[in-house]
Amino acid sequence: MIAVVDTSAVIRLFIPDGPLPPGLDDFFRDLEKGKHTAIAPELMLVEAANVLHKKTQRDEIDHNEALEILALIQRLPIRIFPHKTLLEGSLQIANTHQLSVYDALFLELALQKADRLFTADNELKKISSALMTL
Repeated sequence: MIAVVDTSAVIRLFIPDGPLPPGLDDFFRDLEKGKHTAIAPELMLVEAANVLHKKTQRDEIDHNEALEILALIQRLPIRIFPHKTLLEGSLQIANTHQLSVYDALFLELALQKADRLFTADNELKKISSALMTL
């Protein structure tokens, strides 16, 4: 299976500030065995760094923890895709479904290349479930 992993799902692998998306644990276990492929738009890395920055600002983690987590995220076996081929579809999805273009990037990548989108964002999960079953 090929799955898009969004930032909210990836962060929860390291900071348990909510439940993991259903199936994510098993997906990553099988990913390590070569049974699956994880993909994400390059925005995921920037968003992850921003989430870690915000958590340091709120004293939820310290700066060294943020750096360690960011390094671990960068070493995850996630294939990163550039935005250029995702922008037009992302803008259309964002306009149609009242999402940010940022969230729509993950959904557009899933629609183009994946079988599933893992997200901890309930609204994005609902929209992706509806669109990916069409």
